[in-house]
Amino acid sequence: MRLRIAATVVVGLLALVLVNAFLVSRETRSAESFAGGRVIELEGPDLNVREYGPTGGDRAIVLLHGYSASIEWWEQVAPALAETSQRVVAIDLVGHGGSDAPREDDEYGAAGQAQAVTRALDALGVRRAVLVGHSMGGHVATAIAEREPHVVERVAVVDTYGDKDLFDQPTLAQVGCWPIVGAVLDRFRGVDAMTESSLQTGFDADFTVPDLAHRSLEQLTHRGVCKSSAGDDLNDDRAVADRLADLGKPVLVVWGSTDVLTPTDVNVARYDSAGLSPVVIEGSGHSPMIEMPDEFLAALTPFVAPGSAA
Repeated sequence: MRLRIAATVVVGLLALVLVNAFLVSRETRSAESFAGGRVIELEGPDLNVREYGPTGGDRAIVLLHGYSASIEWWEQVAPALAETSQRVVAIDLVGHGGSDAPREDDEYGAAGQAQAVTRALDALGVRRAVLVGHSMGGHVATAIAEREPHVVERVAVVDTYGDKDLFDQPTLAQVGCWPIVGAVLDRFRGVDAMTESSLQTGFDADFTVPDLAHRSLEQLTHRGVCKSSAGDDLNDDRAVADRLADLGKPVLVVWGSTDVLTPTDVNVARYDSAGLSPVVIEGSGHSPMIEMPDEFLAALTPFVAPGSAA
């Protein structure tokens, strides 16, 4: 009798695990305003955007955040960029922040993200874009520049790994995407020590993980966690460092000196080999716009100014 009860319990638990995995894998989220943004309805996924400075001009500095982040990550620098009388547009990528989290896997890759951002820029009337991409956002910026060269004036990438195998994926992203097991662990995302450890890789070891990192992570669906693969998509075909070098446009590469997520030494060397010498911000980890905003602005502002030299 006891064995029969135990077997029934085991079967029941297994069924619950499988049902949970099925439900988590099919989870979607409709766009909603987040972090002061507003939702733009588009032909594909709707995106959450926030604008700073003058509106209506056809030129804009376009800020694209990294993996598991959101427009909130630009709040310390976007107003200062807008103070230079420039239009600034921060966009939540597909599956992130307040933007749509669809079921289709290809919407999360480089091509899908680039198409979604391009649609948003068109809807906003942006005809000349200065793209600034952090981490995964730099890969999306690269894909947009290759796709829409007539729209993109110049590109700045921030701690965006430039080739295959130059990225140390956090434990959470690895284990959290295992079949079946990952769906179970996803129920505890944001509340355990593993989450904190993974988020810390996005900053210098001595920099306290800000609350916004937790908020941004919580916005992601499980599919968003596991399918956001812009960097892999591009680097698997051709190194991003070489793609950027061959754009024929001004390119700025910025790096934090203590980055462990996209390790500084090997990535800086890879960009150097492509003829793009990164500006290294001493004392910053993977996210200099949050960790050292003044130094970040000192590197970026001259580059994004209208009529600035290459």
